[in-house]
Amino acid sequence: MKSKNILPLVAVLFTSFTLSAQKIAGTVVEANGQSAGFATVTLHKSADSSLVKGTITGEDGAYELLGVGAGRYFLKTNLIGSGTASSPVFDYDGGNKTMDPISLQAAENQLAEVSVVARKPPVEVKADKTILNVDGTVNSTGLNALELLRKAPGVTVDNNENLNVRGKNAVKVMIDGRDVPLDGKELAALLKGTQASDIANIEIISNPSAKYDAAGNAGIINIRMKKNKALGTNGNLGLEGIYGETFKAGGNVSLNHRSKNFNAFGSFNAHHGDWHNTQNFHREQYQDDVRADGQPGEDWRVFDQKNKEYSENRYKGYRAGVDWFVNSKNTVGVLVNGSFNPGDWHSSSTASISDLHSINRIDSLLVASNDVANDRNDLNINLNYRFTDTLGHTLNIDLDKGSYRIRGASFQPNYYRSADNSETLREAIYRNNTPTDIDIMTARVDYEQKLWKGNLGLGGKISDVETFNTFDFFNVQDGVPVKNESQSNSVDYKERTNAAYVNYNRAFGKKWNIQAGLRLENTDYEGIGKDSVFTNNYTELFPSAAVTYSINQKLGLNATYSRRIDRPSYQDLNPFENKLDELTYQKGNPMLLPQFTNSIEVSPTFNGFPVLTIGYSHTNDVFTQILKRDVRDTRATFITQENLADQENWTLTLNAPTPITKWWDGFVSLTGFRSHFRADFSTPETPNFIVDQAFNAFNAYAEQNIKLPKGFGLQISGWYNSRSFWGTLRSKPQGAMDIGLKKKVLNDKGELRLRVGDVLGTAGWGGENLFTPGLKMTAQGNWESQTVTLNFSYRFGSNDVKDARQRKTGLEDEKNRVKGK
Repeated sequence: MKSKNILPLVAVLFTSFTLSAQKIAGTVVEANGQSAGFATVTLHKSADSSLVKGTITGEDGAYELLGVGAGRYFLKTNLIGSGTASSPVFDYDGGNKTMDPISLQAAENQLAEVSVVARKPPVEVKADKTILNVDGTVNSTGLNALELLRKAPGVTVDNNENLNVRGKNAVKVMIDGRDVPLDGKELAALLKGTQASDIANIEIISNPSAKYDAAGNAGIINIRMKKNKALGTNGNLGLEGIYGETFKAGGNVSLNHRSKNFNAFGSFNAHHGDWHNTQNFHREQYQDDVRADGQPGEDWRVFDQKNKEYSENRYKGYRAGVDWFVNSKNTVGVLVNGSFNPGDWHSSSTASISDLHSINRIDSLLVASNDVANDRNDLNINLNYRFTDTLGHTLNIDLDKGSYRIRGASFQPNYYRSADNSETLREAIYRNNTPTDIDIMTARVDYEQKLWKGNLGLGGKISDVETFNTFDFFNVQDGVPVKNESQSNSVDYKERTNAAYVNYNRAFGKKWNIQAGLRLENTDYEGIGKDSVFTNNYTELFPSAAVTYSINQKLGLNATYSRRIDRPSYQDLNPFENKLDELTYQKGNPMLLPQFTNSIEVSPTFNGFPVLTIGYSHTNDVFTQILKRDVRDTRATFITQENLADQENWTLTLNAPTPITKWWDGFVSLTGFRSHFRADFSTPETPNFIVDQAFNAFNAYAEQNIKLPKGFGLQISGWYNSRSFWGTLRSKPQGAMDIGLKKKVLNDKGELRLRVGDVLGTAGWGGENLFTPGLKMTAQGNWESQTVTLNFSYRFGSNDVKDARQRKTGLEDEKNRVKGK
């Protein structure tokens, strides 16, 4: 491996900008000096104490009040169970004003219990992100995280369960600010095991600042899990049953105990059931081989394949942590989370085979199956130290260790049968063992302070990753597996990434606000296989930029810019084959290079709300899934990743609430995009096959909420994706509508929810391959989207004040790059 040049974790100068607006800002702290998260802050006129505007502090106790006119005001703040406070009267000139910290004082006579009922809007659009609120929405009942993402504004999920955001394919997934080191099937399996009942909201961050790892040309999807919000001891219990093709069930429990100096929390969830889907492929493929019955074949052969699959979901996940508030400035925490998922996967398929010019005269059948015994165990440990004072200094240190143990063993028989399925013409039976070990260690430091009438942030990160992947392939002869050394392989992959960043944010006068950031990353990796070695070492700069201009108290304009990188997933670099049948398989590519994207977005705002967003991005060396013919066996087709093209993307996003009456409200989000790419598909048979193509597409999400008599609530929601591209597959339109009903029970501590998913049965996918020389393919499939779900949840214990401290850890880029088999 090349020498690992550790970059000094020091600030580097910058020249770019991120958004904000003219505002009154500050922080609220509790009597012990700890940040007062989720406290209410209201602004009042000093003359008559009338309310002008209000907000809620973030988990760090910070608040912002936007769009306030010049005047004389004072602030009030309140946090149930911690007390109230008011600021002195102050004059505001309409620019940016930072208030002194407000310290809450406990009231002498606290109410025994206060019940506050509020409902967040289904979608919140903020200056730097879009938030899909899940907690409390009846049509999230029974869904998992992958199904929820189909509903998220601007997000699509393709036929291979890969995520795309606004037409871009490289999305970084995080859970509570921690990167998920998975991709492909393993990421899909994790998201399917993460139930909506455990999720508070989903954040879609299109242009992250330099503080974030530079990975992800489509930005970041951050899944925020539910937190308990009470002093004392409290918790939540949930149970659900789901019926589709078969019955499934799940449950979860969470506990939290919090005092002023100590917080302990934990959760456990388990889900059990089989999930079914179908995939059908019709291929017309050029070949120079004989038919399965031994007769000479024509140049073009037809393979009409019907495939049924089901996966056994036996997911069990856990999370536990402790925070110790040493004093008003110092906090130490430990967080452990992991999962067990011994879920097997099964498929069975039949492909009829014929010559193209006699397509109705089937000459043979390929009857195949694949039974994969999967077992995956994940464990992540985080140590965290945080320092914060009332002068604006913060220091955050994270040390992380993650381990992933993935075990797979496949039995894959193929039987070529006569056209009437009466006799076996020949057979090919395979087995393989595919263990994968992934170990990740990271150290991250973030520091912030006030400087030159603004805020300075700087930090650094070191990450070490090692993956060991084995692919043992066996030909089964007379029932005995014989190892095929030529197709077996193993890859030991090591990678180190060193990073440093600097951010600065400052207001200039009453109209302008800028935030500038620059991130420096060096990556050094080496992969050693049986017959190959692949290495690389590169250093790149990643600026992020944004500016905000306030036209008047209501109207403004935001503009953002960032440069980002997408590295291949760890398993995509492994040259292994995973078979659906003998003629259909997936293969890695050790020669993949990273892709780089420059993005810019402009958003007119009204009262700080970006109703409309216009974006443009350009990506070099786009890597994507493509279909190829196997040169060793021209009957076979496989999926792999390649650096194919340069891509340009234009996007237009419109978000709008739709209030109708006091008892009926909703939200609509529309995202349109135009993609243009130029790719080289040339082969020896088809030289100079250059594709230069542009296409338009859009997706939509809408939700309507209706309050009914006797405490019932009705929700109707739907999503739609127009015709688009998934890699080289030209997809067909798809969408779904869900209907849900909910009712509070047991003195409002419990809730029953009933949901009917994909009412019209329109969520299935389809498409055609257009760009593989010597191959024409159409495909379509369905997953178990039509389900009926009944869910019950019950909360117990205290109901006031603070939640478990929500913090990010250092595993932010690495976890997203572990790909499944």
